[in-house]
Amino acid sequence: MQKLIYTLLVFFITLNMVVAQQHGKRERLKAYKTSYLTDQLDLSSKEAEKFWPIYNAYEKEYFQLKINKMSEMRNIIKEQGGFEALSEDEANQLLIKLSKNEQAILDAKKMLYRKLKDIIPAKKILLLNKAEHDFNRKLLSDYRNKKHMDKNK
Repeated sequence: MQKLIYTLLVFFITLNMVVAQQHGKRERLKAYKTSYLTDQLDLSSKEAEKFWPIYNAYEKEYFQLKINKMSEMRNIIKEQGGFEALSEDEANQLLIKLSKNEQAILDAKKMLYRKLKDIIPAKKILLLNKAEHDFNRKLLSDYRNKKHMDKNK
């Protein structure tokens, strides 16, 4: 019961912050994810207090690596005139950049796991990986359902 109250409290505090700041869909999504992961991992208040700063730092780094760097690469390709206009050397350089970026993402995930091992049991870290995957699948499913509903109107 206490964990349910804590989960709801975290959700409403996060939701309140989102509404107050009005940062749009991205912040609402983050609040939803926070609530979902807290519930799925069944974090105690002590665990959550230590878990969220580490996880949020990881999420920020992941976003920087995955979204911003990939966007930067797409812009470079667009500036060059698209994939067809790239020379083999340019494509090789971009491939090297892509590989380094993917390695940095993997390194960030490994660091997250190392840091979390001092806070939560290994089983909960595995559950985190599953919960993240399930959350992403749920978002995709919700998006498809919404798109389908909008189409039928």
